[in-house]
Amino acid sequence: MTGLGDARVARRYASALYAVSVRLNRHEIVRADLSALAVSARESSALRRVLESPLVPAPDKQALIDTRLTGLDEITRSLLRLLVRKGRMDALTAIHEEYERCADEAAGVARAFVQSAAPLSDAQNAELQEALSAKLGRPVLLNVRVEPEVLGGISVRIGDTVWDGSIRGALEDMREQMLEESARAQTTA
Repeated sequence: MTGLGDARVARRYASALYAVSVRLNRHEIVRADLSALAVSARESSALRRVLESPLVPAPDKQALIDTRLTGLDEITRSLLRLLVRKGRMDALTAIHEEYERCADEAAGVARAFVQSAAPLSDAQNAELQEALSAKLGRPVLLNVRVEPEVLGGISVRIGDTVWDGSIRGALEDMREQMLEESARAQTTA
């Protein structure tokens, strides 16, 4: 899922799933299920290919859900069956992220997705978490991912807001600025 429409679809599924799971007081169980599914899909490319492939017939996917994923809560299994019927298994990761956002929002917590070129120390994590909490006026949970292509510095995303303090981001900004200046120079010449 990459487009704006896909994000809206994931948000709709996640919001409905969260509302149902809260109403039935099983939101933490469903949250754990979605987390486990996301980890399984990330670690097992074979599982991801089977669930997302349009070449695998829906009845085979349904059978996999019914026979192999028996440890999941019925709400989660119902979501998976619905996604198979609608051909939207590719949305599972985005739905998981949106579900987490719904749960965090209900708890008054913000989740920050941090990319850094190298692992952050415990002190750096604590300092970043404290600074973001102070800026937002609410608790912040950090999800830190090491991405060597960042080159240096960090990039932080909370919701739709991004603070890019990475070297890669600075280089991209510089490149854009140079391209704009070059285009302006060509139009005035």
